[in-house]
Amino acid sequence: MEQEHAPADAHGAEHASSSFPPFDQVDTFASQIFWLVVTFGALYLFATYWLIPKVGKAIADRENAIARDVADAAALSGKADESVRAFEARIAEAKVRSRDTAAKAKAEADARIAAETARVEADLASRLAAAETRIADVRKKAMANVSSVAEDAASAIAEKLGGVKPAPDAVRKAVAGALAKV
Repeated sequence: MEQEHAPADAHGAEHASSSFPPFDQVDTFASQIFWLVVTFGALYLFATYWLIPKVGKAIADRENAIARDVADAAALSGKADESVRAFEARIAEAKVRSRDTAAKAKAEADARIAAETARVEADLASRLAAAETRIADVRKKAMANVSSVAEDAASAIAEKLGGVKPAPDAVRKAVAGALAKV
């Protein structure tokens, strides 16, 4: 049985004399450092000469595109502002023209109304004068007839009451005196 334990002891002795295996690679340490430097050097060269210039160019192109778009937007904004000013000027001009047109139309309408009013008033004045003339003629004729009717009536009344027919001149004077009081 001791033979069976002997290889185990040999194996245990072997383990006892060696160090921790990952730290036992001192002989490969130099090659690992070499490849680390080569890899990072290649990454540095790749980034410096290809990746960073490409990213920088993309950023510069984007900045140029943004600057160009901002300049275009500013130019379009200026044109829009100019168009708004021109439109407002046209609106103001149209308002002035419409006020002038309305004032002219009002003045023309007022002149036509004044002329028509004057014509109608002149027509009415002439009609009124003609009517007053006719009324005066009718009144004069009526008064002339009233005088003769009044004379006839007064003569008939005086004859009926007094039994004597009065003198026509006396009746005429009495009626004229009575009509003058009216």
